[in-house]
Amino acid sequence: MKNPIRITIALDEESNEIFNKLKESSKLSQSEIIRRALKFYNSYRDFENYDMDKLRIYVEMLSEGEHVILDMDHFVKFIHVLDTHPDKNKFLEIHREIARSHAEQFSGKSPEYILRRLEACNFFRINKIGNKEYTLVLINYTIKEFVKIFLEEVLNNLGIKHEIKENLTKLRLKIL
Repeated sequence: MKNPIRITIALDEESNEIFNKLKESSKLSQSEIIRRALKFYNSYRDFENYDMDKLRIYVEMLSEGEHVILDMDHFVKFIHVLDTHPDKNKFLEIHREIARSHAEQFSGKSPEYILRRLEACNFFRINKIGNKEYTLVLINYTIKEFVKIFLEEVLNNLGIKHEIKENLTKLRLKIL
């Protein structure tokens, strides 16, 4: 076996703390930690161009098998078909029940956390316009009722007082 190549590196305090924690928790050698870190970074460095918080949400949601990736055109078409379906009210009641279930899962979370999680689902893009005011720019006006009902049910069931105003392709949310 060929002799390994030796290098010397300098770490700042934060990096050194992380390095020491990794050594302690992994029981790996210093060299093995650096080798693995380099290989990981090489494989995933393109991810630096993405919103890491959103990527964490995607991984969390998709890895448990509770969510699916769905083309937005399909989703918008489903909503469009439901808008004209005779059982629309039955669907909306089931949608409200699902939202109430989500409220239980969001218990203890801030309204902004909830909005960021839904933003990751691509229902809307958030523009924060004040300390507790948000404009939700919808991906398509046809999903406005779907999103509004979901938000109202979740926030109501969490006891979060709020006000939602509608525009054609936007919802304006104010936490009171």
